Order: sequence, then C-alpha cells, then structure tokens
Amino acid sequence: MLHSELSNLDFNIAALQETWLESGIQKFDNFALFNSGLESKKHEFGCDFYVSGELLKYDKDFKIITKRICCLRLKAKWFSCTQINVPEPTNEITEG
Repeated sequence: MLHSELSNLDFNIAALQETWLESGIQKFDNFALFNSGLESKKHEFGCDFYVSGELLKYDKDFKIITKRICCLRLKAKWFSCTQINVPEPTNEITEG
C-alpha cells in the first residue's frame, strides 16, 4: 500500500516517521525500506527511508544512530548525498 501511494506521487525517496517496523533493511522488487526503531504496534519511535527506482543502485550505507535517528548515504559517480531522518519532538500526552 505504501509503495503504491508513493509511486503515484512519483517519489524515489521519502523519509517516514512514527513507524512500527523492526530495525533493518527490507528489500523488495523495485523498492526498499531502511528501518530504525522498535517493532511495536503503537506507531512510535521508528523512522524509515523509502527508496525506489534508480536510487536503489546508489545505496551505499545505512546507519541507525538511535531508535529515532537514522542516516542513509547515497553514492553515485558524480555525487554523494547523506539523508538524515530525525522526527520533530511532540508533546507526550498521558491518558489517565
């Protein structure tokens, strides 16, 4: 579902936040998810990169700094680029 929505928008890379995927890299036919975070059903902590199309071949390095911060480095013949994904802090609301 995510891939079809982002491909309709013609994105080759997108930073995603508050995800619930386990840390690591999940590769599919024509896209990959680079995940940082904890496996949780609460949509909290995780931040990911969605990468598809031509950019997949430029993936050089993925680093998980913390469960809320990750970096993706792309390296091509004529350029290098580091993407950093850091969610904006929000107010925590406790239910009581």
